[in-house]
Amino acid sequence: MFKNLSLQEYFYVGYIYLILLGIVSDAIFYAILGIPYLNYVSILDALVSPFSLLTNNWKLTIVLVIAFSFMYVYTTKWSFRIYKRFRDKKWYQKIYNVEKWDKLYKDMEDKKNLRQGILFLFFLMFVSMRLGMGIGVQRRISTSELKPNYQLVFKDNSEKKIRLIGQNSAFIFYIEDGERIIAVTPIADNVKQIKRLPKK
Repeated sequence: MFKNLSLQEYFYVGYIYLILLGIVSDAIFYAILGIPYLNYVSILDALVSPFSLLTNNWKLTIVLVIAFSFMYVYTTKWSFRIYKRFRDKKWYQKIYNVEKWDKLYKDMEDKKNLRQGILFLFFLMFVSMRLGMGIGVQRRISTSELKPNYQLVFKDNSEKKIRLIGQNSAFIFYIEDGERIIAVTPIADNVKQIKRLPKK
C-alpha cells in the first residue's frame, strides 16, 4: 500500500495519522472524565498532542518504547518461530487454520504490510495507554487522591490551586483543590500565569 508513495505523499499520510492518533486518544481520555473534548480541540492540538504527551513524561515514553519494541519483535520474529515449531502438531491444527496462517506468515516473512502493521500496533498501544490513563485519573478523582500541582493566576489577580489534567492551545482542564469536578477554562484573555507548585 505504501510502497509506491512519494516523499510528499508519505508526509500527508503521516500528517493524517498523527491527527487521527491525537484526536482518538485524547477524545477517549477526556470522554472517560466526562468532557466532550472535540468541542475544545483544533487540528494543531491534535497534531501536537502525541508529541506533547511523550516529551512531558519521559517515564511513559520509556515504557511505551519498550512495550512497542517487544510487540514488534514478537510480531515479526517470535510468533513466526512459535508457529513454525508447532504447525505440524495435531492439537495446534485443531486450534488454527494452518492454510490461512501459512499465507499470513508468508506475507510477514516477505515483509508485506509491515509498515501498516507497525502503524496499527502503535495506534492501538497509544490509544490503550490513554484509555488506562483516563481510568486511572477518574479513579483518583473519585477517591480524592489528586493533590494540587499548579497555581492559576487570573487577569484580575485572583488565584486558584489546581490539579492540572490537561491543556491545549486554547483551554486548560483542571480540578480545583477540594473539588471532584473538572473545570475547563479558556487561556487567552483569562489566565495570566500558570505556576508549578513545589513537590512536597
